[in-house]
Amino acid sequence: MKKGQAEKNVAGKEAPQELRGEPVVIGWGIGKAYMVGRTVQQSGTAAVASISRESVGGEIIRFNEIRDKAHKDYQKLRQDLDSDSVVDSSILNTYEYILDDPAFISQVVETMSVKLFDLETSIRMVSNEFIKGFEAADTAYFKERAGDVVEVCEKLVSYLNNEAGRAKTFAEPVVLVVLRTFTPTDILAYDRSKISAVITTSGGKTSHAAILARSYNIPVISGVRNITDCIKPGDEILVDSNKGVVFVHPEKHVAEEYAKKTHGEEVYRELRAKWDRPVYTRDGIRIEVLANISLPEDVDDAVANGADGIGLVRTEYLLSNRKDMPPEEAHIAYYEAILKGGRGKHCTIRLMDIGGDKIPQFFDMPQEFNPFMGWRAIRIFLERKEIFETQISAILKAGRGHDYSIMAPMVTTLQEWIEAKAFIREVASKLGVEMPKCGVLFEVPLAILEMGMFMREIDFASIGTNDLIQYLSAADRNNSKVNYLYNPVEPAFLRIIRSAIKTANDNGKQLSICGEMAGHPLHTVLLVGLGLRRFSVIPRNVPIIKEIIANISFAEAAASISLIDVIESTDEMLEWLKNLNNRLLGDVLKKIPYVESAV
Repeated sequence: MKKGQAEKNVAGKEAPQELRGEPVVIGWGIGKAYMVGRTVQQSGTAAVASISRESVGGEIIRFNEIRDKAHKDYQKLRQDLDSDSVVDSSILNTYEYILDDPAFISQVVETMSVKLFDLETSIRMVSNEFIKGFEAADTAYFKERAGDVVEVCEKLVSYLNNEAGRAKTFAEPVVLVVLRTFTPTDILAYDRSKISAVITTSGGKTSHAAILARSYNIPVISGVRNITDCIKPGDEILVDSNKGVVFVHPEKHVAEEYAKKTHGEEVYRELRAKWDRPVYTRDGIRIEVLANISLPEDVDDAVANGADGIGLVRTEYLLSNRKDMPPEEAHIAYYEAILKGGRGKHCTIRLMDIGGDKIPQFFDMPQEFNPFMGWRAIRIFLERKEIFETQISAILKAGRGHDYSIMAPMVTTLQEWIEAKAFIREVASKLGVEMPKCGVLFEVPLAILEMGMFMREIDFASIGTNDLIQYLSAADRNNSKVNYLYNPVEPAFLRIIRSAIKTANDNGKQLSICGEMAGHPLHTVLLVGLGLRRFSVIPRNVPIIKEIIANISFAEAAASISLIDVIESTDEMLEWLKNLNNRLLGDVLKKIPYVESAV
């Protein structure tokens, strides 16, 4: 079999292929390939999004509306052209002709009405048929028209993708094939119950998209090469991210073998039923295990998994799939749903962490060479306070009668925090409500190294290990080329974490860790030994972390940690950590589902 080319077997079917990549979120899933980042989906066996018969009329109205929008955009562009423009206005006439082509319109309407496919799928399928017809033509002129159809298709779909709050669903399970960097929108823009797995060309284990996928138990493999050569829309795909393998057109016996696997689901259900209560170490120290969430529906999952509270609400996901900033009423409804769903348990609400790979469609962000270290989070807050006043006001109104606190992300200096806290106090004063407890998410090296200076000005602290590691190691967590540098067991990093925990404990401030490190079972003993008493993890990992904690002696773990001062390399630290887990936990980890083989 030639690499990068799909071959056919004797029966004329596509021959099975295996692609490899880097495991990002462990698990397995099977479904039809759905390409993300590709203009036109192929028809035929491609996974499609379905609608109800009652929705057809509304979809037809939307089709007419977006055609009108496209007309106006092309007409405006024609008006803006001057005599020196390199754009030939006749091209715009061609685009408008396609928009009004009776055959194009009728086929899109028929596809929705008869096949009950949604508007985007119908536009893509009809466009694909037009494109194939043009590409089969004998003359260069007609072959070039295929590109015009692609332009119109992308134009129309772009309007659909900017509509607020609409999540695309599918008639069957799909594997998202992301043909660019994996982003959070790639999860939130679709019906998550239909996403079996994700494969992508790039994206690290602690990218925001990977964190969301892990929250929803969606397996992810990154760094897969030759995707477009080997996978077509609609191909049957089986993803085994435990092994980093993607099966394209898997053989029947392979698919059946995977279907029999439970991947520890029975053990997990037992742990979930067991840990709907607080957890203590073997020597009686209470350790809180909180949940990280993004959406109101995540709260039910957190409660069902026995979370002791909500340690992090990623409020920026309220902005996902919206074409404009939601009004205060939408903010209030979002926070009320989360706070009420928490059933009286404490909830820490993080102010919107806009920027990096979480840029709302409507937000005008400057072009930046490194957006993760650019205009982001509290830096936007301090410059655009009117945006955050809406959020803060909504939090304060929704928070009446609830146990909650507010946390600011990406704080670098004490002065930034003092200014931000003063603004929160100002909004609270205007509303006549009590100032809530406020704290800082320490994820910038300069801030955590000077944590002692913050102690007088904060009510609590949290450590965001995901960004902190990438900034300390100068290794982009989305770049698979430098993933080897992104390591939470780097000795220098662990000494910084130990110092931060000690600073908070010495000053009587509660401190949690809400990064991926806290939810990794192989790090639990280490973090308890460092003195951590508040973990904040994805809901699914709550009972797993509690089970490990229940088998740890706090005193023994603390006594073992002094060795990190003499360990010099990451490899040595990794080996020591494995030995520590074996010594203090015995075979407990082997019984825990979903524990990865490597740190």
